[in-house]
This record gives sequence, structure tokens and C-alpha cells, in this order.
Amino acid sequence: MQEVQFFAANGQTRSLRLNTEFVESTRQHAIVQGGPTVYVAPVSHVIGEAIGTDEICVVVAMPARDSSDVEYCAPSVTPQVRTRPDGTPVACALLANGQVAVNASALNDARPLHAGRLTVLWMFREMSALRHYPYDEEAEEWFSATAMVADGHRHESGHGDEVASQHKHQDDAIEMLDYFVVEPAS
Repeated sequence: MQEVQFFAANGQTRSLRLNTEFVESTRQHAIVQGGPTVYVAPVSHVIGEAIGTDEICVVVAMPARDSSDVEYCAPSVTPQVRTRPDGTPVACALLANGQVAVNASALNDARPLHAGRLTVLWMFREMSALRHYPYDEEAEEWFSATAMVADGHRHESGHGDEVASQHKHQDDAIEMLDYFVVEPAS
């Protein structure tokens, strides 16, 4: 099992082991999906031992990339409206200094405001890392406003056609605009 550091809400740090079965099945699923994939899962399901938390994390699986390719330790998480290839706007969270764009609905499902932080398990080709990012009411408001902007653009007549032709963003962010919710075994 691979060990990771887990920073508890009470400030304590624990070295924990990841659930090998979860990590391997998630890695294989991402490979089948054909590229980087996002999941939302309870931390207790991701960790290979019993821990007393109801925290939910975002899992960013990039099995074809090395950890050195992505600045996953960068502390900022910022909102941005991006577009799908069909022109549909989607609220996103930019992680890793803007290198990774994740559907903001995944953050919403992870309920980071509940813990006061966003917990992300980064899964790369050669290693995995559990990281925490600050998340407060102000961040929640920014992401809510970004979702409203995306929803507003979705309802504009003809917006999709115009945007679809301009889909290529000027940045080279790795976009993960869809995600999967992992339910714990009963």
C-alpha cells in the first residue's frame, strides 16, 4: 500500500495508507475512459484504514502523466467558465496554477465548505498524493457566481454554435469536464 500524509481538521498529521483496491480500480477506469478522469469519493473509501471523517474528496486520476508534469502542490483553486467541445459552458475549478480544469460540480459534490478545505487525491503514473486546499465561504460564493454565469450563457440563443467554433482555449489546461461519483460499499 502507498502511504500518504493526511492533515486532519484538528491540525494533526497522520501517515495513512491508500486503499490499494480503490487506487488500482480508479487508475484502470481512467485508462478505459481514455484520459484524465475525475471522481468524487468519501475519504474513508480512499484511505485503506478506518479513519473518523465524513470528508469527501475529489480524485484527479492522470495515469498517463508524471507528477512532475503538474504543479499539484500550488495552493490556489480558482473558478472559471470554460466550454465543452459542443459549446456548452461549464463552471470549472482551476487547480495546479491553472494547469487542470475540473467541473466545479465535482467540488460541490465534495462539500469542501463542510471541512473548510478541498481535499484532492492526485493519482499520477508513478505516485499518488493527498493535498488540501483552503476553501471558505468566499470561495463558495465565487464558485456559485461562476456556476450562475455558466448557466446564464447556457440559455442564450445560438451561444453554443458560436462558442463551439472558438472552443480551443488559449491555455493548455487539462480539462476534465465530466466526473464520476464513487459510493462507498455498503
